Amino acid sequence: MSSNAEGTAQDPRLSLGDFIVELESSGVGPVDTDLSHLLWTECAGRARFAEAVLRAAATAGVTVDPESVSFAEWVVELCPRLSFELGPGDTAAASVLAQLSDVSEKTAVRALTAVADDLLGGIGVNDPDGVLSRLHSSGILTRVEDLVRGSLLQVPTLIAAKLRHDLATTAGGKPVIAALLEVLIEHMESAGTVEPELLSDVLLLARHGGCWPQLLRVTEAVGIPMFLLTPRTACTTFRLLPPKIRADWPGLGFYGTLAEDIDADSAVDPARIRSAAIRHTGPGLLRSRLPAILGASTPGEEESGEARTVGLPTDVIGTVRQLIGLADSGRHSDAAELGIRAATKMRSVRGRSVVRLLTAIALHHASESRRALSLLNEIEGPARAGHIDGDFLLPAIIAWTALIAAVSGDCERADAHLALAAEPSELSRAGAEIGISTGRSETPPSVIIDELVTPPLRIAAALRALDRLDLERAQAEFDALSAYPEMRTLWVYLPLIARTLAVLSAEAESDLLFVNDDAERFRDSGVLSEAETDLLAFGRSMVFIALGQLRWAELDREKLSPTCDSRIVLDVRSKLVAGRNDEAIACADTWFYHRSLGPRSRAELAAIRAAAKLRTGDAAAAKSDFPMAVSLSTWVSSLLPLALLPLPDRSRLIDLTADSPVWAEAANEFSETFTSPAQLMERLREIGSVSVDRAETPQLSAGEAQLIDFLARGLSVAEIAEELHQVTGTVKNRLSALYRKFGVSNRADVLIRARSFGYLTEQHD
Repeated sequence: MSSNAEGTAQDPRLSLGDFIVELESSGVGPVDTDLSHLLWTECAGRARFAEAVLRAAATAGVTVDPESVSFAEWVVELCPRLSFELGPGDTAAASVLAQLSDVSEKTAVRALTAVADDLLGGIGVNDPDGVLSRLHSSGILTRVEDLVRGSLLQVPTLIAAKLRHDLATTAGGKPVIAALLEVLIEHMESAGTVEPELLSDVLLLARHGGCWPQLLRVTEAVGIPMFLLTPRTACTTFRLLPPKIRADWPGLGFYGTLAEDIDADSAVDPARIRSAAIRHTGPGLLRSRLPAILGASTPGEEESGEARTVGLPTDVIGTVRQLIGLADSGRHSDAAELGIRAATKMRSVRGRSVVRLLTAIALHHASESRRALSLLNEIEGPARAGHIDGDFLLPAIIAWTALIAAVSGDCERADAHLALAAEPSELSRAGAEIGISTGRSETPPSVIIDELVTPPLRIAAALRALDRLDLERAQAEFDALSAYPEMRTLWVYLPLIARTLAVLSAEAESDLLFVNDDAERFRDSGVLSEAETDLLAFGRSMVFIALGQLRWAELDREKLSPTCDSRIVLDVRSKLVAGRNDEAIACADTWFYHRSLGPRSRAELAAIRAAAKLRTGDAAAAKSDFPMAVSLSTWVSSLLPLALLPLPDRSRLIDLTADSPVWAEAANEFSETFTSPAQLMERLREIGSVSVDRAETPQLSAGEAQLIDFLARGLSVAEIAEELHQVTGTVKNRLSALYRKFGVSNRADVLIRARSFGYLTEQHD
């Protein structure tokens, strides 16, 4: 592997002074002192090599720039082959290291041990540390200090270009490059951390060598953050890929299209390339880049478990597009199953983490919060270790952990992750200066694929603000979410947040009526899961109870899934507002210790039971029960079980228990919002003033509801009497009592009123 033809004299390393003398005596003319020093460094003290460089540049009429890679790559092709006074093992080692810009000593040893043997016919490098020492002594390898990475090794620019050229023109050069790529990519895949300079080298080696399988592996090991780590090289590598490569390698086609869009939308400045990468992966744009999203099931797939396992993707892009397709069609359990199996096939730490993140999201939508949180916890550590500023992976893990924890009642974990998310990144601090345009969102995204970060994070923040009765913060988060351009099925949280805010802060009944009607404007795309459908029905029912429209509340309550414990709480709350206090107490007692009920629902039942006992005149029991409700609310870290009580009941219960120590405990738990127990109690006495404490709408028995149905069907008194097996006089008396309950005097008016109160729906029309 000598750089010179066989038999040619070697080119020894000279001191700087001897190097300058040699150049001046060679006839190339006087050389500037600064240029001489640069040449001495980049030619490793080889005067004959430097002379050849100067002559080639003079002949071509170009400026000598020893530190320029492009100049070096050009000029070495015009220089004769030279010998660098190295043995075959050291020459082989130098040829390997010349493929890399600068590397840590650990990476250099790994590369030499694995690759240099291919250049030595099986002899191998038995003493890589000794090789590095000799190369350093000969000037072929220099040390540079990096503030972040520490001491690094580097082959001088002109020497490196010459060694690369020699290797490329050697018959066995291409397999050596492939072997080197294999070693470096395996390191990226297993370590989960990436050095920008090493990534740049690998990208260029793979692209120039046409090593497409290896290039695809790089994309899976690093992903879109390659445009953040090494912006220029990533664009150079992936733009203008051959059409056949795009067709044969869809994953490379994905990055090729992205690189071309980024390149067309940014200058060569790395900061602008990074901002373009964030912009072109903004809300809603990722899906449009994924080719052929596979969401619809093929014939027979639903019936055959084996059919679903055929064609299991082993690449990240293929897996992501299938997961998105399944989620869009509402098949979250299938998506979770696919993600769990596919993650085991991924070579890289990052690839597995991305797939497992989407799997955790699918598990959340499938109402498996515990498994989702467990999965997120497993991938958070590796993601943190390999985090790149501007990448979505760690922020998305934090955001979804916060959301799922908040929804499932793990408020301590939710708050901890919201605090983590509040720590600003470098890109978020620089976002305003870069001037990224992002449509309607409140602030420009600071990460790629922001739609996996901002919506869940803001929803979690809004839900926790509501728990603390921090209505201003909840409203601010809601406003930002309303302006966000891409929500997918997470839009269902917007009506819930809006309705809860309205119940707590509305100043007129019309505000409550409006928020229910306004919910449809939030609707986005995707098929809702059962849990998401429950959120919509729960929110509507909550508002109808606040309005005293108990029949409408009941209709929405019936839409809740059988496993949703909100059904029970809403039913008991309706009984309280209907004035059926004994029934509310009995129902709360029946369900309080039922294992299907969550802690938060128990807190709500305790509060409702205390209010119902107070209404029955049992103030002593209410005074005893309400502190338990406060304690439970403190334990579940939510004041909503107390705040959703009708204001008159709430105020009287607070007065009864104002001297209880539970209020100090509650104020301590919610100290982020309240500075004292008195301030907390004052807030509870102020909010929710519009919600009714007793419904004015008629409460119908089963028999009265049946009469309404008969009237809606157009039956005469005689026909109703026949249906009920009663005499017509009895039916007339019952109808008169029904008319009085609705405040009307005839059939037509009672039907109008019954319809407005929800006792008649579309099926009666």
